[in-house]
Amino acid sequence: MMPPATGTPTESPAWVHPRANRAVELNGVHIAYECRRSARRTIGLSVGPLGLSVRAPRWATWSDIEGFLQVKAAWVLAHLQRQACRPQPVWPEPTPALRERARALFAARVAHYAPLLAVRPAALRLSSARTRWGSASARGTVSLNWRLVCLPVELLDYVVVHELAHLREMHHGPAFWAVVAAVLPDYAERRAALRRYVLG
Repeated sequence: MMPPATGTPTESPAWVHPRANRAVELNGVHIAYECRRSARRTIGLSVGPLGLSVRAPRWATWSDIEGFLQVKAAWVLAHLQRQACRPQPVWPEPTPALRERARALFAARVAHYAPLLAVRPAALRLSSARTRWGSASARGTVSLNWRLVCLPVELLDYVVVHELAHLREMHHGPAFWAVVAAVLPDYAERRAALRRYVLG
């Protein structure tokens, strides 16, 4: 069990991650966040539709983590506010017919872009993830969120190219983005447009 956070507020936090196991006050705002330990070397922060997540090295003390949060308070609050302002689409029920339509469309887009990227995906799967539009495994499996069928095709194409590019570069370094840009020179605009949609 996680030890209680020092100074945990008695009232309900203003921002609550559904898997929260710690709470902190940043610039007068109460935030309940998810904290996970791993073998990583540094403390990392991410803000998504669910709220604030912290990834910390096993050696980091709670004082280290919360001190880091205080330093990053403005960044955390700005990103939480940005999440609150994003549109909350109402997704349709993933009926068998809708999933079949998604699978056929996704297969066609993958078939179009795979030769342009000189890759051969081993399999295509539909995903129901609440935090990711797509993923690619080292074994060549590409997973695409069924909800992409509800978005403009140019945003679907960005996700398709993004995941196919991972079959060549399994990271997000300059080499990866160069592969994406070779096929979609306007990927940055498409990526920004996709961020306006919330999965969760």
